[in-house]
Amino acid sequence: MKMWPTLNSRLSWSRVLWACALSGYVLLSACAAFRGGYVGPDYWTHLARILDHTRFFDYAMADPPIYVLLGNGFFQLIGKNNGLPITLSILQAVINAIAMWWFFLYTERRFKSPVLHLALVFVLTFLPSRILHCAVLGTDWMTIPVFVLLLFVFEKFLSDETSTPKNAAFLGLALALGMWSKYSFMALLPAIFLLFVFWWWKRAWNWKKFVAICALSLVLPTALVLHSYWASTRAKGAAAHSMWLPKGGIPGHPEMNWKDLLWLKARDVELFRAPEYFKYGQHNTPDYLKYNIRAAHKHSYLAKSHMATFTDTMNLFQDLPGPQSLDRILIPDLKTRRPWKTPVMVASMSLGVLWTVLALIGTAWVSIGAVRHLWKDKLEREDGAAFLAIAFFLLMFLPIPFLLFSDHTGAFLPRLILVPQLYFFWCGFLLLDRTIVARWGKSAFVFLALALVQSGIVIVMLS
Repeated sequence: MKMWPTLNSRLSWSRVLWACALSGYVLLSACAAFRGGYVGPDYWTHLARILDHTRFFDYAMADPPIYVLLGNGFFQLIGKNNGLPITLSILQAVINAIAMWWFFLYTERRFKSPVLHLALVFVLTFLPSRILHCAVLGTDWMTIPVFVLLLFVFEKFLSDETSTPKNAAFLGLALALGMWSKYSFMALLPAIFLLFVFWWWKRAWNWKKFVAICALSLVLPTALVLHSYWASTRAKGAAAHSMWLPKGGIPGHPEMNWKDLLWLKARDVELFRAPEYFKYGQHNTPDYLKYNIRAAHKHSYLAKSHMATFTDTMNLFQDLPGPQSLDRILIPDLKTRRPWKTPVMVASMSLGVLWTVLALIGTAWVSIGAVRHLWKDKLEREDGAAFLAIAFFLLMFLPIPFLLFSDHTGAFLPRLILVPQLYFFWCGFLLLDRTIVARWGKSAFVFLALALVQSGIVIVMLS
């Protein structure tokens, strides 16, 4: 009789727990959908395009057409009633649950401790920012499924033997899907091209192979980006051109400068009161203005992003007064938070400091290792993810000081960096796996316990 479970049995039991966690996540999102959790920052804009077949390819908007086409397909099936946004919201959660399952499979083999990997599963499954923005109507929810697909496709190029034109064609199709799901994926094009150039030199590819791989991988997605940009220049009032600071600047702008982005501030501690992004009915009252988190230069980017990651600062899953109707203009400003939820959000944000600090240190550590491994042409899975995720993040992060209304438009909100967040938190747990847990194996159970506490807090907060 065996006293200890085998590796395969441990893995099978861990995957049962994955399934339980992901099922709980879908149930949590479905319950929120029935009470209006699908109403997000751009809900009314997306809904208007879904209901209007003449706006499928409206390049004046900041989002590509795939989501609108999908939504209109369900509109034709369901009709104009509340079932449409509820169905879309639940479908988004289900697709993201499937994507997260594959992401956990992708990351599993990079951990020595299956217990610590299970802790990562719970933290990411019940990460508030991911849950919230994968449920609201909009295009942000599509980034995680596409990114996970790209991880598996791009993995073929980590080895010279599988860096073939056939795999390049698959990569090109995946990137094209990304371009028309969320324009943010354009950041991956120069990053991948530079990697191809390096491998051309390091692996001594011949000219024919290099050109074939670049063409099959990059021509189609690049063409989609260029076409979208060209079409937006011809569209009246295109959002992509009205978001930037004009030449010469405007007094009081930008709302976030490099100091706000790169340093913490003493007033960041005020965010640990879990203030609301919108204060329904109190937009100009002294109470709201005192704790207004969107005042220029008041708080750091990191602190606001951390708060929005571990709390429901926009009240997306909270109470929506009044009837739900497609004929009623619904915006997050209308939502209210029950007073007892605020201490729960404070608890989530406070414990979340541990995961954020680990993510910051781990990301720097893994990314430096990725550069070393690239030079040796011995990239691992986390190294390939590093180049893709960091490129995605920089496209969202570096332009902030040049935006006209960075604070008021929520440039710090994690909905814009859901993809890099997966990588950041993965790095934090890899750091643990190869340092503390490698030396004291049983410490993995401590981190699993903390992850379960975090998950429990989030469930209460969003239920």
